[in-house]
Amino acid sequence: MGDQDTLWGFDPKGEGGKVGRDHPETSKLAAVKVKSGSQKAQILELLRICYPSGDTGYALSEEVFNGAGRSISPNQTCTRLQELREEGLVERVPDVITGEPVEAMTTPGNSGQLHRLTMKGMNVASAMAGMNRWTK
Repeated sequence: MGDQDTLWGFDPKGEGGKVGRDHPETSKLAAVKVKSGSQKAQILELLRICYPSGDTGYALSEEVFNGAGRSISPNQTCTRLQELREEGLVERVPDVITGEPVEAMTTPGNSGQLHRLTMKGMNVASAMAGMNRWTK
C-alpha cells in the first residue's frame, strides 16, 4: 500500500476493476487493465463540485474519461461508485422524509439513484482538488 493509498483510501493510478463471475473471459481480462483509480478520482472531483445535491452514474459517465480520453459507460461509472461506497467515500442521497435513495431522471422513462460524497469523501476530494494527473 503506497502513501497515496493510505491517505486517500485508493491509489489514483491504480488499475483493476470489478467483474461478475458470470461475465465472459474477455470482460475479466479487460477488468484487470481498467484505470479504476483515475476514474474514481474523477468521480470524487465531480461529486465535490456538485455537493451536496449529488448526481447519477449516468450523468457522471459523460464526464469520466478512460486512458484513451473517451468517456466511460454508465455501467463502468456505477461500478466505480459501488467501489467508492464500499470505501466509505460516497453514499446514496437519502430522501429527507423516507430515507430511501433519491432518484433523478437519466433518459426518458428511466431514472438513477443520486450519489454524493460522505464527509470522508469530501476530505479526500478536497485533498485531491487541483491535481489533474488522472484526467484525460
